[in-house]
Amino acid sequence: MKKTLSALAGILLLLVSCKKDDTPVPTPDPVPTIASISPSSGPKSTVVTITGTDFGTNTGVLKVYFNGVQGTVQTATGSTITATVPTAAGTGAVKVEKNGTQVTGPVFTYQGVGYVSTFAGGSGGYADGTGLAAQFNLPSGIVKDASGNFFVCDRDNHKIRKITASGVVTTFAGSTVGFQDGTGAAAKFNQPYCITIDASGNLYVGDRINHAIRKITAAGVVTTLAGNGTAGNTNGTGAAASFNEPLGLAADASGNIFVADYINGLIRKVTPAGVVTTFQNPGSTYIFGIAVDAANNLYTTEYSNHRIVKYTSAGVATVIAGTAGTAGAADGTGAAATFRFPAGITVDANGNLYIADAYNNKIRKITSAGVVTTMAGSSGNADGTGAAAGFDAPLAICGDFANNAVFICDFGNSRIRKLLIAD
Repeated sequence: MKKTLSALAGILLLLVSCKKDDTPVPTPDPVPTIASISPSSGPKSTVVTITGTDFGTNTGVLKVYFNGVQGTVQTATGSTITATVPTAAGTGAVKVEKNGTQVTGPVFTYQGVGYVSTFAGGSGGYADGTGLAAQFNLPSGIVKDASGNFFVCDRDNHKIRKITASGVVTTFAGSTVGFQDGTGAAAKFNQPYCITIDASGNLYVGDRINHAIRKITAAGVVTTLAGNGTAGNTNGTGAAASFNEPLGLAADASGNIFVADYINGLIRKVTPAGVVTTFQNPGSTYIFGIAVDAANNLYTTEYSNHRIVKYTSAGVATVIAGTAGTAGAADGTGAAATFRFPAGITVDANGNLYIADAYNNKIRKITSAGVVTTMAGSSGNADGTGAAAGFDAPLAICGDFANNAVFICDFGNSRIRKLLIAD
C-alpha cells in the first residue's frame, strides 16, 4: 500500500512539473507592407510619403532606402512614413526596414545629374497655362531674370512669353506678326528669335525677320533699340544701323548688347544708347549663340563651323572646342571633340560652358580646360536621364545655376525642358 501511494505521489509530482507555463507568449511584431509612395520621382531632399501598414510610430527602429541608399526618416505613424531622398540615390525600389525586417515597395525615379524633365509646353500651338497645359510654337530663345522668372521667344507665335518659377505661362508682349513698338499686346514682332537681360531687368530681343534689336522694360514697354526692318550690315545709331537675322544676344555688365548677326557672319556690339559697331568679323561662318562671362569674355557657337570660340574683351580669338568644318558627336578635349551645328550657349561662374548641340539633339558641357562631355540627349521627346532623354533640335539654353539646372528651348518639340547639372 505504501508503495502504491508513493507511486501515485510520484506521478502527481511529474504531472505538476509538466504543467504548461502560464507566462504570456509575446505577439510577433507584424511585418510592414508598402502600398504606395508619393511623389514617385524627384531630386535629392524630396520628402516622400510612404503609405502602408504596421509601420509603428517609433522612428528609431525604421529605415528607408532609395535604390539601396539610406534616406532620412522624418515621421512615422501606423500607416505612413515620411522620408527625405538622399544625394545620388539613383533610380530603384523604395524599401522599408523595421527592426531588421525589410520589405520592398514601388520604384522611385531619382532626378539627379543629367535628368531632363519638361518644364512647360505640351504640344505645339498657343495657349497660356501651367506646365504641360501651356503651348508654344517653336520656342527659340530663353533667359532668366533675378526673380526666377523665365522669358521665352515664342518664335512662330511672334510673342514673348513669361514663365514663373512654378511653371505658370503667360504672354508678356507681342500679338500678331508685324513691326510695331508698344506695350504688351500692342507691340508686334516678326519671329522673335533670341533674348537676353541686363542688370536693370530690361529684356532685349533679336527680332529676326525685322532685322532689329528690340528692348522691353519690366513693365512690358517695347521699343526698337537698333535696326529698321531692312536687312543690311550698316553700323550706326538706332534706325540708321542694320542687321541680317540676329539669332544670338548677350548683355555685359555695362549694358552693352552683343549680337550674333547670323547671315552677315558678324559679331556686333550695341551700346545702351543704340550705337552699333562691329566687334568681330570671324570670317565665312554663321554665328548663332553668344554668351558673356563676368570678365567680359565672349563665347560664340559657330553654327556652320561646328566649333566654340572665345573672344577676350579686346577681340582676341581662341578656339575652345571643335574643328572648323568637322561635324560629329565625339566627347574629348579641345579639337578632339566634335559638334553638329551648335546653337545656344551659356556660361556659369566657374567658366563652364553649356551648349545646345542642335543637330545632335544633345546638351554638351565644356569645362574651363576645354574638356567636352555629353550631359543628356538623343532624338525624341522623352524625359529621362542622359541618353534616355530626347530632344528635337534644342536651340537655346540659359542657366539657373543657383538651382543646379539649365533650361532649354526644345525647338522641334515646342517645349521648355529642364536639365539638372549637379546633385
